[in-house]
Amino acid sequence: MAVTQAESRTARRAAREKRPRRGVGRRIAAGAAGIVLAAAAVYVQQNFSMSFEQRTSYLTYKGRIGETVETKRFSVKVLSVAAAHAVDTTDYSNKVTKVATGNLFLLVDVSATSTREPMRLSESSPPLLLTADGRRYSPTDKVNTALTLFNKYIQPGFWSSGLLVFEVPKDAVPGAGLVFIPPNNAFVHDAYAPEAQIDLGLSGTAADRLISQAEDYHSLVSVSR
Repeated sequence: MAVTQAESRTARRAAREKRPRRGVGRRIAAGAAGIVLAAAAVYVQQNFSMSFEQRTSYLTYKGRIGETVETKRFSVKVLSVAAAHAVDTTDYSNKVTKVATGNLFLLVDVSATSTREPMRLSESSPPLLLTADGRRYSPTDKVNTALTLFNKYIQPGFWSSGLLVFEVPKDAVPGAGLVFIPPNNAFVHDAYAPEAQIDLGLSGTAADRLISQAEDYHSLVSVSR
């Protein structure tokens, strides 16, 4: 009887030793899966608890011409808006050339300052002119950027001013606004960067007056110098 019990205990011990142990890799994988699930739960809670308007527009700061629009990265204001049928520009040798258009050049005088670090406007993600019906116009490529706000460094504690020049049809003027977009980091794209949307005050009457009083020629070179 004693021999039988000893054999039984030996058999049970051997069976326990043969059971596969849970590997370190499996434990790490399970932990990582738990972290992913927790992150997903936080994302769902943060995004789907907000309304559609909050999820799609909470990074757009709005204002009107003459007002300072403040965001977490910069502050900006539109000082004035003018229109012209022709402007001038310079080439690489600094030669001045007159440029005309069959549409209109909108000259938006903008002043901006940054909150924490210097920045410079980017031609790859420039400020845009937004029309009442949703069309978006980039600054014209007919004008040397050295004559515009693109040539200025926007620094903390200092306001930098300059023109943004858009070439648009006359029907784009009524209700138009400026969407001021800061440059993205060269290495990291910030999908949640703020933008400022500024109403240029071009109601029906104001738009008609701006168009009818458009200058035949506006010199950018003389202003920049």
